[in-house]
Amino acid sequence: MTEQQHDAASDAEILFPDEFVTIEGEAVLVREFRYLEGLRAIALARPLLNSLAELLEGSEIDALALDGLIAEHYTAWIELISISTAQPAAWIEGLSSREGQLLSMTFWRVNARFFMERLVFGGALARTMQQMVNPAHSQKSASASSSTPSSSPATAATPATSADD
Repeated sequence: MTEQQHDAASDAEILFPDEFVTIEGEAVLVREFRYLEGLRAIALARPLLNSLAELLEGSEIDALALDGLIAEHYTAWIELISISTAQPAAWIEGLSSREGQLLSMTFWRVNARFFMERLVFGGALARTMQQMVNPAHSQKSASASSSTPSSSPATAATPATSADD
C-alpha cells in the first residue's frame, strides 16, 4: 500500500469509523450514530454524560471508574449499543461477559467522538450560559482562578522618605 493509499484509508476511518466485530460467531456492524440516531442517543445518554463529566472534573478516569459509570447507567448503555448495532437489547443482555465487553469496547471506540463532542460542547455551553446570565460572577471567577496577579503585590515596607522633606 502506498503512502497516499494509506492516508486515504486513514481519512476514511476517521470519517466513517464503523467497525465489524465478531460476536458469538456472527459479524456485527457497530456503527457511529447517524444524525437521527445521535439525537435519540443524546436523550438516552444525558444522565450518563452528566456523570461522566462529573467524574472527569474530579480526577483522571480509569477503567474501573468507567466500568462503574457504565454499570450505573447500564439500561441506557445497552440501548445505545442497540441503536449502534441494530441488535435487540435482549440479545446484547444475553451475551457472555467476554463478548459483552468486546462489543462494549468496540461501541465506545466507534462512538467516542459522539461522547467527547457532547462533553466538550456541554462544558463550553454551560460556561457561556453562566457568563450570559451572570457576567460579573464569571469575570470574578475567571480573575480569581488566574495565576497572573492583576496588580503589583502590596509590601509591608513603607517607602523611605528623606528627612529633608
